[in-house]
Amino acid sequence: MSHPYATRSNLNEAIRLMSAGKADDAEAFCRDAVARNPRDVNMVALLGVMLLKAGQTEDAEKWLREAIELAPSFAKPHEDLGQLLVRQRRADEAVPVLQTATRLDPNLEGAHFNLGKALAMLGKGKQADEAFEKSFDLNPQRKTLALAAEHQKAGRLEEAERLYDEVLRTNPDSVDALRMMGTLALGAARFDDAERYLRRAVSHAPDFIGAVIDHGRALMEQNRFEAAIGCFRRAIEMEPGNVQARFLLASTLSPAALTYEAIEAFQSTLKLRPNHVGAHLGLGHVLKTVGRQDEAVTAYRECIRLRPDSGATYWSLANLKTYRLSDEDIQEMQTRVDGDDLNAESEVNFLFALAKATEDRGISIAPGSITGRAMPSGAWANTTTRSAARSCMTA
Repeated sequence: MSHPYATRSNLNEAIRLMSAGKADDAEAFCRDAVARNPRDVNMVALLGVMLLKAGQTEDAEKWLREAIELAPSFAKPHEDLGQLLVRQRRADEAVPVLQTATRLDPNLEGAHFNLGKALAMLGKGKQADEAFEKSFDLNPQRKTLALAAEHQKAGRLEEAERLYDEVLRTNPDSVDALRMMGTLALGAARFDDAERYLRRAVSHAPDFIGAVIDHGRALMEQNRFEAAIGCFRRAIEMEPGNVQARFLLASTLSPAALTYEAIEAFQSTLKLRPNHVGAHLGLGHVLKTVGRQDEAVTAYRECIRLRPDSGATYWSLANLKTYRLSDEDIQEMQTRVDGDDLNAESEVNFLFALAKATEDRGISIAPGSITGRAMPSGAWANTTTRSAARSCMTA
């Protein structure tokens, strides 16, 4: 009968290949070992982990469940399967798997942390906090990162940066700290710093899809479109259903003059999330570029339906050479401008759209005379797809 556990030499060789960055060779080695001994639970579990890192989640789930079936008391496959389920937001399935992992091995810090995330997804705040606290007790550095993230979210950026830097002084290869420093720099428009931190994060964790996407964002902001496109394509290979990666790919293909590819990428984004406002707006822009005016109007109209306070969309419609805004559109824009809930950028877009609509009717006006408000000098609306990407990143 085949022994259910790998020989030490097999395990060491697989780990050596992984550590050397030879992921394909490591996977092939594991597959060969499993083919020779399907009951070798360590190699089965390791194969599942490798596939999870490679973004092959369907196969990864299959092998991790096989490992659990072979050795129900083996905690690590439960932890890895739980992580996979959390990534896929299958929280109701993840919770019992992770609870089993923490029961089998109470020292699995990552299992406690992912259990907290799964419970939080289910709205079980108190239980989630308890799981997070157990994770923090096992890994104080994780607690520092969580506190830093709270500071960053609240806009206390200097305090957040101080804590991230504290972690990196102790652990220069902390992928989470590198990624969060990168996102902090991105938010502050320090794109060179952002790219440097995120490149380091990805070099240490090539399968960290969040870092890969953020690295692409930093490259995109530096107009390094080819490299950014490579990041977003890689993220999509890792997780085909990742809406953000598809939207950012489309938003980068357009300024890279790959217009027809951008149209396809925006359309694929909308297949995954039909109500994605930024994708409708970006699609309208690229359809206008290639002269498909009627389709552009349809995209803009859908964007207005989903977000009627979007001045950028009204300006995009007004700026179409062969299209005139209706009286109802003008009244809606006037109502929006007269209100108090518009941000400055949207208000400027509405004002210019109103001015254009009035001029289209043969009436010459001075800027600001529609509402009595002066429009900022040089404040023409930015209707590029990059602007859409920035303003609708989480749409």
